Amino acid sequence: MLHTLDGREIDVVASQITSMREAKPDSADNKDFTKGVRCMINTSDGKFVSVMETCAIVRQRIEELK
Repeated sequence: MLHTLDGREIDVVASQITSMREAKPDSADNKDFTKGVRCMINTSDGKFVSVMETCAIVRQRIEELK
């Protein structure tokens, strides 16, 4: 279970994740990220999900499912 910026819960199918990209804390290089987004998850259908959790937390939750 992950969370969108407005606090809604979202389930992401781990097998559909193709890559994840972490926002850099306090960096001007975050032009691809809305404020509050900590991880951008790309999926196999070409879409992406922006979540409040860090990519490390997302990876941890994926590992817990195995």
